[in-house]
Amino acid sequence: MSNTEMYNGGNSQERKELTIKFSRKLARLFTGKDGKEYAAIAIPNADSDDKRAWEEFVLPAERVHDDYFGSKSLWAKIPEDGTTTLSRSVKPETEGGEWTKKERSVDNVTLKSMVEAYKQKNKTAAAR
Repeated sequence: MSNTEMYNGGNSQERKELTIKFSRKLARLFTGKDGKEYAAIAIPNADSDDKRAWEEFVLPAERVHDDYFGSKSLWAKIPEDGTTTLSRSVKPETEGGEWTKKERSVDNVTLKSMVEAYKQKNKTAAAR
């Protein structure tokens, strides 16, 4: 049985996947309460004036791979027709208040564009 068939629960129909690429600096490995390894991938805010905490999503660590050729990036495959939950820590409004977590769900095509937004930035303007 191929990986695609196992991922689809034995269904031999091909499931389209997206490959997302991101910097190694954005990934944080941790062990879940279930004892399994996971990777939390942070998504930098698209607007440089946005000072809120970055959103992040979690994938099983075995689905996150080193990029070839020794580069400083990682990649993962996610289902094209799926959705992913993003979470962001929210600072308390009063001193001594509790931090909360805000969650939202986005489709994986949107997630890919958010994670790879760095490719859209004008690199020559940053060099000046």
